[in-house]
Amino acid sequence: MKKAILGTTVAMVALGMTGLVIGQSAPQPRKGTAESRLISVSLYDTGAKVISIYGSPDEIQALNVGTAGATGGGGEGGGRGGPPGGGGAGTPQTGPDARFIGDPFGAGDEWRQLTPEGASSAGGGGSSGPPAGGGGNAGGGGRGAGGGGGTANAGTGQKVIYTRWVYKRNNSRYAFVFDKFNRCVQIEAVGLSNSKVKTRRGITFGSSFGSVIKAYNAPDGYEINGDNIVVRFLVRDRVAFRLSRIKADKPHVVTGVVVAAGKT
Repeated sequence: MKKAILGTTVAMVALGMTGLVIGQSAPQPRKGTAESRLISVSLYDTGAKVISIYGSPDEIQALNVGTAGATGGGGEGGGRGGPPGGGGAGTPQTGPDARFIGDPFGAGDEWRQLTPEGASSAGGGGSSGPPAGGGGNAGGGGRGAGGGGGTANAGTGQKVIYTRWVYKRNNSRYAFVFDKFNRCVQIEAVGLSNSKVKTRRGITFGSSFGSVIKAYNAPDGYEINGDNIVVRFLVRDRVAFRLSRIKADKPHVVTGVVVAAGKT
């Protein structure tokens, strides 16, 4: 009798373990180890905190609610070089299809313009459009610089929910996206070499694709556009990387990092 009870208990435990493994097959957020900070700024820091570190931004952009790209690519996950079908610039998503707000990596080859060599040859692969992806115009986001909602983008009548503050520092481009509560919900960095840009798992500009996969395991998804690849780990780790082929005969390396809060 005791043996029968013991056998039943073991079987139930084994079945429960099997169910647990099946339930964990889908991407799940990591607790306590997801990225939450980059270039000295943490997610949900205020605009005042960013100003105290970097001063006034070089550019302020409006990310609008409405059709993606209505003012130059302000849609969620949309914009120049962004993943297709991102929808409007409402709330960022979570889950396997999690994306970021706007296009944090800007034009595909914008990193070339951040170096003296690239500045003179930007016409060969760079973009003549505005940096930092997206969007809008600086005038449309001026009054909403503190992240205040309700500001209308001039000429469109659309409500500004998110604003992006852009800084050019150390041959890199930093950007911070604020929500209507003046909280930083996305941190972006684009460039070729900058020791200040490093994730908690050690990925920085110039890191290889292999290093990224070893550090973060299976991606949520990819977007491939010519010599640029965006690899997303937003569900588990709140981070995504843009890798570029800098030289024709060399592998892709990291030229962009974004840490995103997800749904707010």
